[in-house]
Amino acid sequence: MFPVLGWILIAVVIIILLIFTSVTRCLSPVSFLQLKFWKIYLEQEQQILKGKATEHATELAKENIKCFFEGSHPKEYNTPSVKEWQQISSLYTFNPKGQYYSMLHKYVNRKEKTHSIRSTEGDTVIPVLGFVDSSGINSTPGL
Repeated sequence: MFPVLGWILIAVVIIILLIFTSVTRCLSPVSFLQLKFWKIYLEQEQQILKGKATEHATELAKENIKCFFEGSHPKEYNTPSVKEWQQISSLYTFNPKGQYYSMLHKYVNRKEKTHSIRSTEGDTVIPVLGFVDSSGINSTPGL
């Protein structure tokens, strides 16, 4: 008797989750093809960012080691500030007024250089966009 009730409970939970997921995707302001493009964009952005970060860190490390052994002063490298890293690392929220695909995209396209890009009015968290901040895409193993 109890095993049957357990299986019924599991089936009911799965059906409710399936219905909830379907309804959220149907009500999403983002179309299926745009969502597909968004996922591709984020994957490419992460790959390129990782490559550039690795290249920049390698150059900076080489310069620092060279200066250490030669006793010279390092040349200046333009590395983003802590504030800039924090702004592109925050949770992305969708805003139908501004079509951005990530916080980095929003950061480089901001109108004022001193203006914060944190969530603003009109930004919404949409469950169907969960991949934007999922650990699978944004993780950078090896960095």
